[in-house]
Amino acid sequence: MAKLIMVSNRLPVVFGADSAVTRTAGGLVSALKGAGLDCEQLWVGWTGAADEDLENPEVVRASARREGFVPVFLNRDDIASFYEGYANATLWPLLHYMVERATFSKDWWNAYQRVNGKFAEAIMEVADDGDLVWIHDYHLFLLPALLRGRKQGLRVGFFLHTPFCSSEIFRVLPERVPLLEGVLGADVIGFHTYNYLRHFRSSLLRVIGLETETEGMWHNGREIRLGVYPIGHDHAGFDHAMRRDDFPEILARHRADLGGKRLILNVERLDYTKGLPEKLAAMRKFLEQNPDKRADVLFVLVAVPSRQGVQEYDALTEQVQREVGAINGEFGRMGHAPVQLLHRSFPLEDLAAFYALAEVCLVTPLRDGMNLVAKEFVDCQHEELAVRPGVLILSEFAGAAQELSHALQVNPHDVDDVVAAIGRALEMPDDERRLRIGMMQERLRKQDCSVWARRFLRELGEVPARNERVPVMEMQPLAAMLAAQVQAGRKLGLFLDYDGTLRGFVDVPDDAVPDAELRPLLADLASCDHVFLAVVSGRAPYFLEQHLGGLGVTLVAEHGYQWLDGGKGEWALFNAVNNEWKSAVREHLEQTSLLTPGTHVEEKQSALVWHYRQADPEFGLWRARGLMHELTALAANLPVVVHHGQKMVEVSSLLVSKGEAVRFLIRHQGCDIALAAGDDATDETMIALEPDGVEFISVRIGTGSTRARYRTDLTGMRMLLTELRSALKSRTGPNEVGA
Repeated sequence: MAKLIMVSNRLPVVFGADSAVTRTAGGLVSALKGAGLDCEQLWVGWTGAADEDLENPEVVRASARREGFVPVFLNRDDIASFYEGYANATLWPLLHYMVERATFSKDWWNAYQRVNGKFAEAIMEVADDGDLVWIHDYHLFLLPALLRGRKQGLRVGFFLHTPFCSSEIFRVLPERVPLLEGVLGADVIGFHTYNYLRHFRSSLLRVIGLETETEGMWHNGREIRLGVYPIGHDHAGFDHAMRRDDFPEILARHRADLGGKRLILNVERLDYTKGLPEKLAAMRKFLEQNPDKRADVLFVLVAVPSRQGVQEYDALTEQVQREVGAINGEFGRMGHAPVQLLHRSFPLEDLAAFYALAEVCLVTPLRDGMNLVAKEFVDCQHEELAVRPGVLILSEFAGAAQELSHALQVNPHDVDDVVAAIGRALEMPDDERRLRIGMMQERLRKQDCSVWARRFLRELGEVPARNERVPVMEMQPLAAMLAAQVQAGRKLGLFLDYDGTLRGFVDVPDDAVPDAELRPLLADLASCDHVFLAVVSGRAPYFLEQHLGGLGVTLVAEHGYQWLDGGKGEWALFNAVNNEWKSAVREHLEQTSLLTPGTHVEEKQSALVWHYRQADPEFGLWRARGLMHELTALAANLPVVVHHGQKMVEVSSLLVSKGEAVRFLIRHQGCDIALAAGDDATDETMIALEPDGVEFISVRIGTGSTRARYRTDLTGMRMLLTELRSALKSRTGPNEVGA
């Protein structure tokens, strides 16, 4: 049975002086514990200490393995350059939109690659064929790709716990391409919110030119699924804490500490993304504007220490402590300081008590991937435990804001907005408070961290456990079947699109010439007895004849307008067509081209094409969709059809289609079995064929709606043709293929 291998930057354990392993609590640990998974589980991660500080790493390794943990050992240089450097001083600020805080270093990047390699080796030591590997967070962007092909059927998931910034920010990274390609090694890629997924897709488009659908993509012969999986909080953990026999005592002690004050609570790591200086500015302004409340309210900041010893974080700690002292010095009085800073972590039962007693919870990060504090506060609001139901004030830039719509949402950069929200929260009637909390609690308790883990792992488990060389369209069995049909004397017809099917796209279409392997591959297949091969393309005749002529391949140009039998002789028309409609469409396309930089109009004998491959990718796509709408209306009374293909919009004669051309050639050649493959809407006319008396196989290259029986990508299609050539050669003898 396949096992689950969890991978995170740090193991959820503490190693004692004698290398004894003590498990620690955490969101991922709680998520797996509550998921009820019935499989073996291992956890791979850094020990949390430098190699040089471990007395005996092998003892640590053995002790960890006995508890189901696989340690990754990092030395001091790794920690400084990989963890404190590239991960937390380069990636962390950029992902949180704080470009000015990011530092770039080639040495850090080298360390990041090296450490991701160490993680890959640690995983390979324990992974078996068909295992599930779940990788977490920005420290390990490169790891999914490093695992590809290392074990047969290994299924890899990646989840990002931070925001994914807009493409404009991500493109600042010098290493943007390998980072994206690293993540694309995963089978399932998950984010907290749709916005993060949208930004990731935009980066794929703008950085490496990959178009994707919302739900996924095809890349290097594999289907990659993209998804939104908002993580939940540890409901079971907080529920257990509040059911403890001593919880009433804990609650009473903290209530007594409040001394009747109205608690405005803030809980978070001490990190510059959390907006603590801005929060303190709002507290100061609230106290300035509301002198009558200075003695009644108590702002409590539970600031969990973060990355101590790092200069930037130490400076932030000092700044916060200094401002808290200044506020208390100005607005405090004998026996009461309106702001209390608790610079330490607390057990779960104490946090639950704080949440239960808080009249207001102030969660205002400048940017946050999710923020579970907001969810924990809502969950711990039990009417019977507090004087009044609590109110959540939540930053609109926290991932949780999309789920917690009944919170008072604020812009944390707008001090006046936060101050007004604090005032509104304190004055809110109990009925409204109760209604808001109740609406949010119902959802959160059904969507806790265990539900999140089960959902992600279910989708990862649905990924076919297949050989890395074989995409969803099983190449070797299909090639073997086709070869067997040929050996039995049946005529096989292969009808293949060119751009996006046999050859990848490039910015300049005329540069998309056949690669060194393609021409001999096509020639070998076309030379086989009982095999008819046609390249059915939207290209002009001159391009096809120049690059594919003389190979024995029949060429079909302009989506079925004319053809060249065997790739030599004279071009012939499939149908005589009337092209008088062109004048009505040409002016419209040319005007659109003038308004859209990087686009141009191509005129063919039977079609007009607006190309936008060199335009801004998102602007070009937006313009193309608008153009489709306009042309559909314009061409309603014309004998034409409008197609939106790969980076182009084409208007062509209604009497011309790839489908009709392929139907004619199947009859003309007497094919018994046929395979058609293409990548866009113009190919669907041949993909959707149902020729009488012919076994017909259709293949869609890439994403998009289709009627094809199979789906793959460029790599998979090339693999099929290569496997078919090998199968035909093995069945017919070495001298009969490509002779």
